Amino acid sequence: MTEGLDASLAASLLLVGMLGFRHGFDADHIAVVDGMTRARQLQGFWTSRLVGAQFALGHSGVILLASLLLHGQSAALPQWLDGMGMAISTCFLLAIAASNLAHALRAPSGEPRPLGPLASLMLRVSGRQLHPALVGMAFAFSFDSMAQAAFFASRGSQFTGMSAVALLAAAFGCGMMIADAANGALLNWFAARSDRLARHASRFSSGFIALVALATVTAGLLREFSHGFEARWEALGIWTGLGLVALTSLVYSVRILLQKARAHDAAAPH
Repeated sequence: MTEGLDASLAASLLLVGMLGFRHGFDADHIAVVDGMTRARQLQGFWTSRLVGAQFALGHSGVILLASLLLHGQSAALPQWLDGMGMAISTCFLLAIAASNLAHALRAPSGEPRPLGPLASLMLRVSGRQLHPALVGMAFAFSFDSMAQAAFFASRGSQFTGMSAVALLAAAFGCGMMIADAANGALLNWFAARSDRLARHASRFSSGFIALVALATVTAGLLREFSHGFEARWEALGIWTGLGLVALTSLVYSVRILLQKARAHDAAAPH
């Protein structure tokens, strides 16, 4: 009986880990991790290659805490969580798009821009940028994330109680961290090599990331208000996120190859 229970728990942990990996490839995760990774390269603040891992750590930490708090509870989740989660992700993605578009459209200049009083106050309070873990925590306050926490709490109760709840939530977080960390590291690798090759590559990369963020916001709004689009979007599953990562990698690869070709032509004797 105990062996069967252990095997069932192991299978559940594997499945939950795969669900976490799938969750890490949601379009809003991809867009916010790419945008924040790009921002840290522009500002030289915090290690940009760790943005994905830090985001997932904050996100999964909230789900873990919620799972433990919901253990043994039977209260239904409020529907307003769905709207709040949508508002949080939309605001962050719009901020990322605005910041990257401003950098992409601004003429190159070596002169530092003066800070206003509000920006100076924010720098003193939280540092130059919000830490990715804090953004990940904010993204966890949604109906979907709390529903996942409620599932872990309920499923864990069928095994060994609180310890199983923690294991299930941790397995989900590990799967998500693998996906988010890999995406952040990949984007960091591409962007770093692109920017070294050309003076204007940084602006190009920012413009592309802004378009990705805006496209993700548009898709999120369509999911919210168009049931037909929501059904098609959910049917695509993990392929949506993987396609976005592949598109980003393709765009950066083409950009790098073009810049190398220009550099080679410029160095060739005429």
